[in-house]
Amino acid sequence: MRINFEITTKIATELLTYCHLHGADDYHLDIKIRKDSVSYAATASPVTIPDAELLRLKKLLNAPRQRDIEQEYWELMGESEDFCELTLIGMMCDEAIVTLADGELVITIIRNT
Repeated sequence: MRINFEITTKIATELLTYCHLHGADDYHLDIKIRKDSVSYAATASPVTIPDAELLRLKKLLNAPRQRDIEQEYWELMGESEDFCELTLIGMMCDEAIVTLADGELVITIIRNT
């Protein structure tokens, strides 16, 4: 149970860090913990991300989940300031939706337990 809480907080931190590094000064994060899933909805603005980077973000967050080794993955988060953490999040989650419109970035992630 404690590990699940630590994973949840690390994912939340990485999402907000990504938004901050891309210019946001207005953040909102909803985390809903359910019996069978955890969902994250991060909204940030103003954010400026080139189209190529937005596509890369979507690809990284939608990496196939790797349940068999995710216990080791979550401990690696926060170790660097590159896209590595986003790859780890993608490998630990089941679904990610990323939108950017009028400078507002919305990242929704679902992690089934």
